Amino acid sequence: MRTHFINWRLVLAATVALGAAASLAPASAEVSLKGKRVQLIIASSAGGGTDRVGRLVSQYMEKYLPGNPTIVIRNMGSGGGKIRAANYLMNKAKPDGLTFMQSDGTVISPGTLRRRSARYDPKKFEYIGSLNRGGAILFVSRSAHKRLMDKSKRPVIVAAISGTRSWQAMPMWGAEFFGWNVRWIPGYRGVAQMSKALRQGEIDIFATNNAYIIAQLQADGVIDLVVQDGQVVDGKLSPRPSFKSVPVFSDMLKKAKISKLSAQGFLSMTAPSQVDKWMGLPPGTPKEIVRMYRAAYKKSVTDPKFLEVGRKQFSKEINYIDGQTVAKMVLEVNSAPAAAVDYAENLRKKYGLAAFKKKRKKKKKKKAKGS
Repeated sequence: MRTHFINWRLVLAATVALGAAASLAPASAEVSLKGKRVQLIIASSAGGGTDRVGRLVSQYMEKYLPGNPTIVIRNMGSGGGKIRAANYLMNKAKPDGLTFMQSDGTVISPGTLRRRSARYDPKKFEYIGSLNRGGAILFVSRSAHKRLMDKSKRPVIVAAISGTRSWQAMPMWGAEFFGWNVRWIPGYRGVAQMSKALRQGEIDIFATNNAYIIAQLQADGVIDLVVQDGQVVDGKLSPRPSFKSVPVFSDMLKKAKISKLSAQGFLSMTAPSQVDKWMGLPPGTPKEIVRMYRAAYKKSVTDPKFLEVGRKQFSKEINYIDGQTVAKMVLEVNSAPAAAVDYAENLRKKYGLAAFKKKRKKKKKKKAKGS
């Protein structure tokens, strides 16, 4: 059976057409935020990757938003913070241009949307734009590398963060289709903790898209690179320029000729990572405010000083994605069939990763007799 993967080139081409049509619309009166305090909700604890991206972008948004408003940051981190932040943007934030959010691909994942606590629809957000820092690179400690393909040896330990993380799909599908000898230990809080655990021999595998953490581990002779998610550039999924020799895992799956359902299940977990660190406004925000934020965001993330700092802090491969394209990608990501999302969740259960609590289906009320 032919394997199906999202054609990002068609997604981006369709978005360009939409953008051209939108550009023909008459310009409305300029909106100004002079003297205003704007709240930025960051769906992360302080110090995390999403937080660091949001804080840096906000510094430049203050510069480029008309009226130079003061941006006040509010973190929503531990204890389901990503979902809590999305719920807030969907249900509580006013669509007046005084609240926007910094989040990541996890929030738009079909698996995340199945959680009982998720009370939002990502297709309804007004997307400002996104920064794609390049897909995750999965690596293994050098001392454990030989055991990865040898099931007669003790398993290679994979660190797992609570919730649905896109990179976790690579070792799951690796175990399922390529015979990887792995076992998961969940409960890690983030990259810093996992990096320390790997150096101490507590775990053997994890992944990150942070090129500087990877370079440090390589320089210390701690890891070997195994596979990568890749990065969408000009509509095509390709190896990250800094890691051209590392195989793209989805290419390996295509060659393995996995079923359509298993390919869709893989995409339901990994495609959101290509959206990466996005900013958005509440549903119903007036179009002139959305355009104002999109213009300021583009100026912010293409500012030479921003790029200089961002390439040092996050990745050399920072790729700006405009808001219309993000909206189109979110729509494509959430077009995954329910059976594909089920497939991914069943693999999570099979390999010992905690399953999320699904939403209960609403029961139809029975009509009273005689009504």
